[in-house]
Amino acid sequence: MHVSAVAAFWLLSGCSEPETREIFLPLTVHALPSCPIPTPAQLELSALGDFPTSDRTVQSLSLTAQNAKLPFPSDTLALQAAAQAESSGQAFIGFGERGSAGLDFLLWPRGSRCELFRGGSYPAGLGGEALGFAEASGLLMMAGSEGFSSSAVVGALTFDARTGHAAIVDPRAAMRQPRAFATITGFGEQLLVAGGEYPIHESGSPASVLNATAEVYDPITSSFDPEFVPLSLGVAKHAATLLVSGETALIGGVTDASRASNFIQVVSPLTRTSKLLGTLQVGRRAPTVLRLSDGRLFVAGGEDAAGAPVAALEWRDADTSPLPAPFDGSITLPPRFDRAYAALPGGAVLAVGGCEDRAPHADEDCMRDCLRGCPPTPFEAFWIAADGAVSPLSLSLGAGHPSLLPGTDGGPWLIASAAGRASLSRFDPWHGDFELIDPDFGLDDTRPPARFVSLGLDSFAWFTEDGQAGVLTGSRLGTRSAFSSDVALVGPRDPDDPSRPAHLVPDHAPSEDLTYETGPGALRFAAAEGAGASPCVWVSDALFADFSAEIEFSSSVSPSLRLGPTRLVDPAASDAGDSCVLPALAPDAEGGRILITRTGTHAALSLGNARSECTVSTQRVAVGVCASSLGAARVTRVRVTR
Repeated sequence: MHVSAVAAFWLLSGCSEPETREIFLPLTVHALPSCPIPTPAQLELSALGDFPTSDRTVQSLSLTAQNAKLPFPSDTLALQAAAQAESSGQAFIGFGERGSAGLDFLLWPRGSRCELFRGGSYPAGLGGEALGFAEASGLLMMAGSEGFSSSAVVGALTFDARTGHAAIVDPRAAMRQPRAFATITGFGEQLLVAGGEYPIHESGSPASVLNATAEVYDPITSSFDPEFVPLSLGVAKHAATLLVSGETALIGGVTDASRASNFIQVVSPLTRTSKLLGTLQVGRRAPTVLRLSDGRLFVAGGEDAAGAPVAALEWRDADTSPLPAPFDGSITLPPRFDRAYAALPGGAVLAVGGCEDRAPHADEDCMRDCLRGCPPTPFEAFWIAADGAVSPLSLSLGAGHPSLLPGTDGGPWLIASAAGRASLSRFDPWHGDFELIDPDFGLDDTRPPARFVSLGLDSFAWFTEDGQAGVLTGSRLGTRSAFSSDVALVGPRDPDDPSRPAHLVPDHAPSEDLTYETGPGALRFAAAEGAGASPCVWVSDALFADFSAEIEFSSSVSPSLRLGPTRLVDPAASDAGDSCVLPALAPDAEGGRILITRTGTHAALSLGNARSECTVSTQRVAVGVCASSLGAARVTRVRVTR
């Protein structure tokens, strides 16, 4: 199932002891059986962590090398890998984070589709299977179904995104309760399969009982725990998301009391208990719930008790508590079946496609492009900013039942279907449109539509039916991560698109309030109109512990900045009261350079001869450069060093 390229590497401790201590950490490179790596091939490894790139953080060796010692820093947290087959030139890429037992990572052929698993006894294409990915364990899981008199209703399949190993859970270690339309999330280092329907078939008439339990899968034993986790409420066809606290929130769905529940219950991996934590403003069956980059939850879509699509958008705080207007359901989009949503930087959201709730016109074949309802004219896309502002976007392709998967640099991947074929596009946040990448993504819409699940940024898998068997397929399109390091981000233009800066992403829809000047490269911000509405650009995807940053600007007004939730603004700004205060710009100054050093919760700031300090979050933070309420700002350089 895998190719072992390197058995172990050693790391320098970085200490000042007379004799350098060596730390051995197992490292294993894996390949997919369906997409093997032709040898000979050269493997390029990059160590990632809270340190800058250097000669010590890169290494090149043959893929067939054994027991090579790699002098990477001892505080290496992740590895990024690339290999190229000498015979075909095919590029393979991989990424893996360091675990307690070592570091495994899987090499995928870049941009190609690989079969991960073909079902037999499970999955059998019966419908109702739960599909989810747990980042902490690196496991994708499919569990349960609505099968008729079949062991598939308690069956489960796992795929390890770190090793490429896929397997059906042993029937002797399967779930103890049949489940259809359940959910799967991480649960500490384990996985939680929550709720779902208990399919009952009597006299040929199907019925169901809602499960008021959840089951925990242990990757170490490859089995489900014998003890149930009790739920406060039996539920199915709900949404589930992992909270910042590590708990799992179960939102909406079908309950005994409602076909479109508004309840929120939270399950704790520490106590293995659940509790109800309030209600949504609008009940929804099969909603979409996203955890945004600012920690809030975004709830959208789904259907009401009558089966009509829900138009209202609702935000909840990081602990699921309600937020005031306009985040309480006051904001709406045109109601659509099967609209797709994806999180964007800075707490924004992208919404794409879906079909309207109407009967077909004369001679109209709605099923050609829609699973439910009929196509609007045209299909729509929207940018929903963190403050709730909705901006329509251009969408020139059919998207009756689209899928949006998280992508790097603020560009989610869009799989959209029209006329029986599926295409792959990439969202461009600087221009607010979609770039067609693959006009024929290889999915046949004459069969039931594929169901997608993200395996992390630029990596995803999907489940389709092939005859009587279910097939799991996957693809990796990039390796940028939270530990990525960058050179200066404004001056050098993006090599793939010179009209946008490298690895900086706006958090508002394209407008004249924020533009990028080509040539030498500069960000131009208009004056921000009010607190919380300032457009920002964010260093995409990367999160920083201790770091230093420099921001150069050529305007008489300095930009404001963001370190995660903490705002850094000029002391004269109208919104400076609850923020960290930047040093004041000298009178009549035309430009300057802001220096930031963050160590733990302490941030030291300087601008010319002026200095200031403030306290920031203890978490890894994203770094953003924003407009100022004092006037227009022009930023010519952004550099962040770990």
